Amino acid sequence: MEDIYRSHPKAFLRTSTPESISILNSFYERRSSSFIRSLSPYWSLLSGEGIWTTLLALVALALGLYHLGTPSLWFDELLSVSRASQSLPTLWRIITTSQPNMMLYYLLLHGWLRLTALVGLPPGEAIVRLPSTCCAALAVALVYLLARRFFSRFLACCAALLYLVSNLQLFYAQDARAYGLQLLFLTLGWYALLTALQRPARWRRWLPCYVLAMTLAVYVHFFSLLILGAQGVALLGLLVLPTPWRTPTRRLLRPLVLSLMAITLLVTPMLILSRVGAQTEWIPIPGPRDLLHLFQTFADHGRVYLALLTALSLLGLGIGAASLSERGQTWLLRLTLLLRSSSEERTAQARQQVQDDQQLAAFGFVLLCWLLIPTLLSYAITQVSIHLFLDRYLVSVLAAFFLLAVMGLSTLPWRLPRTALALLLLALALYHMPYYYAHAEQESWRPAALWVAAHYQEGDGLVCYDNGQGCELAFEYYFSLTPTLAHFDSDSPGAFHWVEYDLLPYNVARVTLGTEKASQATDPSALATYAAHHARLFYVTARLPNAAAVQRAQASVAWLSSHYHLLASFATSTAHVYLFETAS
Repeated sequence: MEDIYRSHPKAFLRTSTPESISILNSFYERRSSSFIRSLSPYWSLLSGEGIWTTLLALVALALGLYHLGTPSLWFDELLSVSRASQSLPTLWRIITTSQPNMMLYYLLLHGWLRLTALVGLPPGEAIVRLPSTCCAALAVALVYLLARRFFSRFLACCAALLYLVSNLQLFYAQDARAYGLQLLFLTLGWYALLTALQRPARWRRWLPCYVLAMTLAVYVHFFSLLILGAQGVALLGLLVLPTPWRTPTRRLLRPLVLSLMAITLLVTPMLILSRVGAQTEWIPIPGPRDLLHLFQTFADHGRVYLALLTALSLLGLGIGAASLSERGQTWLLRLTLLLRSSSEERTAQARQQVQDDQQLAAFGFVLLCWLLIPTLLSYAITQVSIHLFLDRYLVSVLAAFFLLAVMGLSTLPWRLPRTALALLLLALALYHMPYYYAHAEQESWRPAALWVAAHYQEGDGLVCYDNGQGCELAFEYYFSLTPTLAHFDSDSPGAFHWVEYDLLPYNVARVTLGTEKASQATDPSALATYAAHHARLFYVTARLPNAAAVQRAQASVAWLSSHYHLLASFATSTAHVYLFETAS
C-alpha cells in the first residue's frame, strides 16, 4: 500500500482508511527520521559546541559593530558602493567588462543595498559595512570549531580570540570589501576538508561542502586560488608523510581528486572572465623586509608578541616532527616521563601524549601549508608577473598563523604554564587592539564633503582633483546622504562618473579617464572657462598619488589664488578644499 502512496499520493489520500492513514504516518516518520539522521553530523557539531561558538560569534560581532560607522569610507569602499548601487544589468556589465574579481561580493552588496532601501535605510557607512562584519563574525566561529577539533576548549577559545582581536582581522571585518566574505568561505572550506580527513566515513557530507565553499571563495576573490593551491600541496604531503592522516588521505584519494577537479570546473567561468587583465600594478614589488613586515603586521607590530607567537609555532612544529620518527618518539616519551613522576599510569599517559603529538604533526603540516604556500607564492609571482603580495590579500592566512601558535601551546605538558602563556598572549593581543580603533580611518572624506555641502550656494561651481583617485566619487557619495544643493556640473573640468570608468576596459579607462580626463582639473584655461560661469568656485585637491600630482595641484591652487579671491578653506588628512570668489 505504501507503494501506491509513492506513485499516486493524491489518489491514496482520496481513498484513505484508518490503515492507510497509519501507513502514511509511518512513512512520514521514516522520511523525517532519515532527514534528521542526514543532518546529525552538523547538529551534533552545533549542539556540542553551540554555546561557545555562539558566544565567540557574538563577541566578534560586537567588536565589529563598535564604531562601525565612525570612519569615513575610503576609496576601495567607495568603489564597492558605487558598483553595487547600479542596476543589476549595469552591475553585470561592469563585472564582465572590467571587474570580475569580487563578483559574488558585489552581487551580495547589491542585494543588501536594495533590501535596506526598501525599508528606508540610506547606504551610510555602517549599513554598507555590515555584511562584512557579519561574515567576519561567522568566520571567527568557524576558526573556533576548527581549533576545537584538535585542542581543548580553552585553547580553542584562545585561538579564536587571538584571531578575533587582531588589528588586521578587525580592519577587514569593518571594511566594505570582499575580504570578510572570503574569510568565511575559506575557513569553511578548510574545516570541511579537515573534517573529511578526520572522519573518512562521512566524506560524502563534508567534501561537497568543501567544494561549494572553495568555489564560492574563488568567486569572491581571485586570491582564493592560492589557498586552493595550498590545499593541494597539503594533500600531497599527507599522502606521503608518516602521520595518522596518511591512511585516510590515501583511502579518500579518488574523492579528493574529484573534488579538486569539480572546483576547477566550477571556477572556469571566473577564470575566463579574468582575461580582462590584472589591475594590481600599483602594488610594489616586495623584498625580504616586506616578508618580515607582513608577519609584524600579523602580530600588530608588537615585537614581544611576534617573538612569542613564533617561538610557540616552532615548538609545536618541532615536537610534531619529532613524533613522526621512532627516535623522536623515544625522546619525547623519555622527556615526558622525566617531567612527570614515573608510574604505569603516567607511562600510559605519556604514550597517549606522543600519539596526540602525531595528530598535531599532521595538523601542523596543513597549517604550515596554509600559512606559507600563499605567502611565498604571492611573493614569487609578484617578482615576475601579477602583483599579489599585499596584506589585505594575505589576511586569508591569518587564522593559520594563530592556530600554529596555539598548537605549540597545546604541546606543553604542564597545565599552569600552558594557561599562563595563553593568558599572556591574550593580554598582548588586547593591549594592541585599541590602536586599531584609534587609527581605523584610512581616508577622511566625510568632513570635507560636509563642509562643501554646508557652504554651497546655488550657482556655485565645484572642481575636484584627482578624480582618477576617487575625489568626485567620494564627494558625490556624501552629497547623496546629505540634503544639499552641492553637485558636480557636467562641464566641471576633470569630472566623470565612475560607472563610465568601470564600463571601459581597465587599461583604456585608466588612460582616457583616470589620467587625461582627470588632469583637466589642473588646466588653467579649463578652470578659467568654468569659473566664468560661476560666482564662486570650490576647488578640492585630494588623494594625490605621487609628487607630480602634488606639484600640479599646488600650481593650480597658486593660479586660482592669483586670479580670484580666496574666501575660506578647509582641510582634512585626505582632502583640501578652497573656496574662491570668481565674480569681478
